[in-house]
Amino acid sequence: MISVVEFHSGDNVLRGELHVPVRERAPGILVCHAMHSEGFRWLPLYRLFAERACQRGFACLLFDFRGCGQSEGQFDYGWGEQEDARAAFDFLLQRREVDATGGFVVGRSLGGTIALYGLAHDPRVKGFALWATPPDHQENIRNFILKRYGRIGYLTVNALSYLDRTTRPLKPMRIELFGLKMRLRDLRRRMMALHGARLLAGTVHPPVLLIIGDRDEYVSVSEIQYFAKIIDGRSRVEIIPNTGHTFKGTEAWTTEVTLEWFETFLK
Repeated sequence: MISVVEFHSGDNVLRGELHVPVRERAPGILVCHAMHSEGFRWLPLYRLFAERACQRGFACLLFDFRGCGQSEGQFDYGWGEQEDARAAFDFLLQRREVDATGGFVVGRSLGGTIALYGLAHDPRVKGFALWATPPDHQENIRNFILKRYGRIGYLTVNALSYLDRTTRPLKPMRIELFGLKMRLRDLRRRMMALHGARLLAGTVHPPVLLIIGDRDEYVSVSEIQYFAKIIDGRSRVEIIPNTGHTFKGTEAWTTEVTLEWFETFLK
């Protein structure tokens, strides 16, 4: 069964879909989408995952972060979205159809980092699956800008992001990434300051499954292996062959690996 749902995160109303199996008190999974103006609705992988999860007895919540898709508010460079992740997890576990004692979290790219910052130390989280999530976003955003605008474009954006702090004419200037218009200063000072690996290093945290495509355009396999090394023993790496950042063509495989990982913690 699929229900259209909404809930509050601060002053914002967030909207999404709750996929619920026939069984009562199903284990829950929260899905945190990657950075995109259309939210979870842009990538078919999210709904496919929710449908397969439901078939295997999980309840799954898809939702749009603030300023994305059908949710209210403004995009906040991965910081205000941490409140959204906590609100969504609370909403999921408070549903009568869902086991209130705990659940799992999936995050893709920036959504994975947001999930870690918002929920890594929540004792109710039984495990994370991070799809194409970099260990830090400084390198990730740098790679994205280099691929889209070239080296000269990257150097220009970087220089302007510093000037944006003091030069009034630059304040209205924005760069568009995945349909979201971002101020250069905030892109550098806020999003590029997110470091998921550093957050988890040396701390007690739930187990983490790191999934990466071997042809990912923005996150390398070596970065994910470094991520696993930094978070020390509480992780597993799965490399999906012949696919990129959105796991196109391997959606069913990615879904299967993730659900099998979660099921090991239910036995």
